[in-house]
Amino acid sequence: MRNRPHVAACALLACLTLGLSACSVDDTPEDGKDSKSRPAVTLAPEPKDSALAAEVPRAYTKKTLVMGVSEYAPYVTFESDGKITGLVPELAAQLSSLLDIKIKVERTNFDAVIPGLKSGRIDLSAPSGDFTERQKEVDFADFAQSSVTMMVLSDGSFRPKNGLEVCGHKVGVEKGAGTQNVLAAQNKRCAAKGKPSVDVKLYTDLPAASLALQSKRVEAVAAPSASNTSVSQNSHDRFETLELKDMLDLPAATAIYGIQAKKDSGLAPVIVKGLRKLYESGTYAKLFGQWGLPLSTVTRDQIALNGSKQSQTQ
Repeated sequence: MRNRPHVAACALLACLTLGLSACSVDDTPEDGKDSKSRPAVTLAPEPKDSALAAEVPRAYTKKTLVMGVSEYAPYVTFESDGKITGLVPELAAQLSSLLDIKIKVERTNFDAVIPGLKSGRIDLSAPSGDFTERQKEVDFADFAQSSVTMMVLSDGSFRPKNGLEVCGHKVGVEKGAGTQNVLAAQNKRCAAKGKPSVDVKLYTDLPAASLALQSKRVEAVAAPSASNTSVSQNSHDRFETLELKDMLDLPAATAIYGIQAKKDSGLAPVIVKGLRKLYESGTYAKLFGQWGLPLSTVTRDQIALNGSKQSQTQ
């Protein structure tokens, strides 16, 4: 009897990690896998481009590059069978084939990414918002875009229509993500109107924040549109994602996403060229389409090295 709450919580965390598509609050997946989180067809590997492969810095041609990722469906999903799936692992596989390099995708907490890149523990990471503050520490190969949203309980009473209606409420966010800056800026608007600050609760990853929402420890989860929409669509109508348009002009509320690499290592410029090659071949559009992210694509010219001029705080 004492163990039952713990078991239920663990089962729920597993459900949320899988996008809530395979089980409910009180049960576990029948086969331990989430069939909805994986596209039915895997694209053929991009042919090697010898000219681009020759531009890869020598230090990265003799090792297996480690790409650190955190849970962020549908870009990254940690499956119950131990596999890491999503757009990012498949994009990494295409770049690996195109540039003739080895890339291993590994689980990494988001707030450990930049320290890991600096120390050399990891070589790449994605996706991450490209902001001018971060460009001082790492390089970005930009490849996608997104905007902040609020995910709430579908049958809950909290359904904010604008940013001021979020003031004074408990909102979960991923620790270290740009969403923290969005809510910090929103709190200034709350104060200006004499309203209490948003009660921000930090979590190691988005599944943990979603679990907190399911258990009503928070009233909403603030996260980029791709992640919240993916979780909502696979939640059996438990969650709903709302876009609060008056918050989109806040710092870091919209973002260009990039693949991060160690600063001045020479790796990011080659990744940019590789991404543009995938764009030109049509593989880029196919990947985003099959993972349900057609609105997150950017133009070829937006696939750039440190292309964002956006600040996290201004």
